[in-house]
Amino acid sequence: MSIAYVQTLPAAPHDGACWIRPVNLIAWDDPACSSGYYQLAGGWMAFADVDVIQPDGKGYCACRMSVADWLSQAADKAVAQAYLDRLTKPRPDFAGLSLSEPHIMAIVNVTPDSFSDGGAHFASDDAIAGAKAMAEEGASILDIGGESTRPGAEPVSQQEEMRRILPVIAALSQEGHIVSADTRHTAMMGEALKAGAPIINDVGGFRDYGAPEMMAAGYQMDAGKGFAIIMHMQGTPETMQQNPSYDFAPLDIYIWLEERIKIMQEAGLPLSHIAVDFGFGFGKTPEHNLQIIEWTSLFHGLGVPLLVGVSRKSTIAKLSNGEPADERLGGSLALTMKALHGGAQFYRVHDVSQSKQAISLYLAR
Repeated sequence: MSIAYVQTLPAAPHDGACWIRPVNLIAWDDPACSSGYYQLAGGWMAFADVDVIQPDGKGYCACRMSVADWLSQAADKAVAQAYLDRLTKPRPDFAGLSLSEPHIMAIVNVTPDSFSDGGAHFASDDAIAGAKAMAEEGASILDIGGESTRPGAEPVSQQEEMRRILPVIAALSQEGHIVSADTRHTAMMGEALKAGAPIINDVGGFRDYGAPEMMAAGYQMDAGKGFAIIMHMQGTPETMQQNPSYDFAPLDIYIWLEERIKIMQEAGLPLSHIAVDFGFGFGKTPEHNLQIIEWTSLFHGLGVPLLVGVSRKSTIAKLSNGEPADERLGGSLALTMKALHGGAQFYRVHDVSQSKQAISLYLAR
């Protein structure tokens, strides 16, 4: 399903639903950015125009208008103003990192079978050394994972996952690095928090039994921990690429993430400790992936930081010339720049120095 653009919206939203996508983004420090522009999530981009999207009974329709027109035409001006506030307000520091600038999360797979770098960091000493090198290259967060989530991957035992990543997390955190644990298992989350990881990055969206409560408990014990990154995945790694389908991927994923945020908050985790990842490549076709990258700015309406993980994904090869994973740097950087233009704050990458350079040059004035 696609979005039908219209000149005017219906008088009232169908089912009361409405979503806002900032469009025609420019740099916040651009001389053209003057009265009528709004800073996107307190970051480096700005907008004066939006797409107002509503269900129309058949699908979705959208009308492009200025922010001023949207606010003046809104049926409930208080609701519209609250939505604008979510889009614009600066995000609080996340695990001690200021979100007025983008950050790189380095991928450290302590696995023998990850799709791109499986085996490179399988030994603890290799993982620790590799992670330190990535930090030197400019990574703000070191993301340590012990279970491959490539398409078709089978899960490993929790004992094996712990054996792989807990020594790495402990060593790096003791040296002052900001570490995230890439896991979808509640028991692993608790052990990773104890080992020193302030962030849990869950590709499953904290759907494992007790996961939201575990994160809330981690926060309540230490407010400097318990930071959760909720990722969207349709299905599981074993099944996610078996004919994924959506009505309209960006909105379907937005609605799902919104519900997961609510569940985390109800468990006791504050919004300041939540970020989201729309799950590029996880239960999505190349068309879906392009849609969500183009609609990155929509997800700021959730009021939380955004993590984007496009590095070396198969969509690059499918839309290019079938390149193997280690030859997809160009496509990875191109997609990263699209997401950066949309104001996403975190980038999960294999190639740290090249990504850091690309981001620095994109933002240079």
